[in-house]
Amino acid sequence: MLAALFLTACATTQNYENVMQAAAHVKLGNSYLSEGQLSEAFVEFQKAVRLDPRNKESYNYLGFISARYKKYDEAVRYYKQALSIDPDYSEALNNLGVVYVETGNWDEAVKCFKAALSNPVYRTPAWAYSNMGYAYYKKGDYRNAEKALREALMRNPVFPSALYILGLVYVKLDDEEAAIEEFKKAIGIAPGYVEAHWELANIYMRRGEKAKALKHLRIVAEQDKDTRRGREALQLMERLKY
Repeated sequence: MLAALFLTACATTQNYENVMQAAAHVKLGNSYLSEGQLSEAFVEFQKAVRLDPRNKESYNYLGFISARYKKYDEAVRYYKQALSIDPDYSEALNNLGVVYVETGNWDEAVKCFKAALSNPVYRTPAWAYSNMGYAYYKKGDYRNAEKALREALMRNPVFPSALYILGLVYVKLDDEEAAIEEFKKAIGIAPGYVEAHWELANIYMRRGEKAKALKHLRIVAEQDKDTRRGREALQLMERLKY
């Protein structure tokens, strides 16, 4: 009996030590992640799950890093491992939905975002609503996209990417005035939002408002000068001057 109790105590102590060591690796991995050192972060999260196979945060971060490297199948496996530990883990559900958006699986993406939002203690629902809006936009369901994006903006009115996507939705709905308003709001919050400047430039070119188009094209050309879009902005500027 005493030997059995001693062995149980030793096992519990070892498990506790493993969990604490795993937490230290997660903390270090987060530090690397915040500095953009993805490879170093990946190693730390791998160490964490070896020590503590129930560490759902590490699987979530491993999925995030895999997705950044466009290793989407690998990312899905990691997110599903996190969800096998905690099916209500909204962060992993949202991230899994993002992977499905990236791979064109709109319906599965929407399911993931809805599942993330069903958790009443999810701390960042605006992200899931915005992502769901983008999934609906890509699917061509513009009314549901608008609805989801409005839900995101109710929770975070200063959310540039949600405003930008909403602008794209209004472009598809042939409501240029509403699109202009949303793109301008996005730029008001994030002045260097190149994509919003690009969309405004295109709207103003369609409307024949050259001066306004040139203003936004100039910003795109300056900030995206080494990209195809930046070069295209320069070409359009030259064309509009004549």
